[in-house]
Amino acid sequence: MATITETAPLSTVPLIPTSKADYEYRGPSKVKFDPKIHLNYSPPSKSYTFADLGVPPNGTSDFAVCEPFQLATDAAVLELRRELLQKNTVERRMHWWHRSPACLRGFTVEESPFTHAFWTSPEVIAIIESLTGIEMEISLPYEIGHTNVQVGARGREGIKDLKLKPEPVPSGWVEEEGEFHKVPVDNWHTDSFPYSIVMMMSDTEKMVGGQTAVRLPDDSMLKLRGTTIGSAIFIQGRHLPHAALRAWNTGERITQTCPYRAKHPALRDDTEITNSLQLSYLNELHGQFSKERFLVLKKKCDYMIERLDKAKKEAKEREPDNYDAVIMDNDEVGDMMREMIWYLQVAMQQMGMDPKEGKQGL
Repeated sequence: MATITETAPLSTVPLIPTSKADYEYRGPSKVKFDPKIHLNYSPPSKSYTFADLGVPPNGTSDFAVCEPFQLATDAAVLELRRELLQKNTVERRMHWWHRSPACLRGFTVEESPFTHAFWTSPEVIAIIESLTGIEMEISLPYEIGHTNVQVGARGREGIKDLKLKPEPVPSGWVEEEGEFHKVPVDNWHTDSFPYSIVMMMSDTEKMVGGQTAVRLPDDSMLKLRGTTIGSAIFIQGRHLPHAALRAWNTGERITQTCPYRAKHPALRDDTEITNSLQLSYLNELHGQFSKERFLVLKKKCDYMIERLDKAKKEAKEREPDNYDAVIMDNDEVGDMMREMIWYLQVAMQQMGMDPKEGKQGL
């Protein structure tokens, strides 16, 4: 696994710049990601296993979810918001559906270089690996930086006017009621991805509510929310029903997420695109999803080839005169083949391809 890089104590981390120009420019960030400037990791006070929550252990690790932890500095959040609130993103990357009034997603590296550099950095990946105890990698690049935005009284039109620097509401501020006044930011669901970080990108000084709520088997809820700008939770959301609750006494509630999966080829990849199909440009999504599928399958093939070569070598050394020595674990090979078939079938079904149809070669 990657090594966690020590980040600067909060008191020594450069604060958000104060020049007027820093708050006017909205576009691809010109700042290069630097873990010493943009990360301020403090481990969560507690992590919960599936057993702790009374949930069947269906994931690729025992880790289920954790209490909030500090992850990013104010300077990092400023750059993430700069790219999120740029004109091109707000106009072309905003989607909505029955579950969520507004989300911004599908950012390319060209549109949002800092966002991609932040979430794919070895330092951030090392942090989540320290929580799960297994190696991790990005699940689907299309989902890097998926952002849920609470819709206020002005509706989705008001999102373009959100400030770059998040601030608490002034004293005596009263929220106007709008169409989505009592609607969750993202209603109950399970993720299409194995693991997700959910990072708070709004000021929480006066915020009430706004948690990520995890529904437990007894119908009770575990409510978790980053307590400061740049704080986060990490969740194996593919197997835990959860929702993003509305926040009160705040002019905004913005959380950015990034999906991850287990890296080791012997571990299952639960990634799918059931939810993404409703909120994406399908040609972009299908192309990227297909490529990721083949990359994972290639990794699994390479892993099994290595395993089979090793088993054959060991069999010959163990039984040099036995031409019928066992040179593979039938259960291991069968399980992997069935998983790979399932993996392709899920992808074809979700992209509207019938696995039973196709052209036959001559």
